[in-house]
Amino acid sequence: MRKRETQKWLKLIQRVPLNKKPELLNDIIEETEELIKIFVTSIKTAEKKQK
Repeated sequence: MRKRETQKWLKLIQRVPLNKKPELLNDIIEETEELIKIFVTSIKTAEKKQK
């Protein structure tokens, strides 16, 4: 599963920096982390319901 691929790319862009203001990516990275947590929880819940 590649659920963290976007997060890794955003952090890379922030570090290199490929953006003139890499600090602007902080909010996006935080949102990505929250979405990952939501998706993981949803997947676990769905898997439990299938059993």
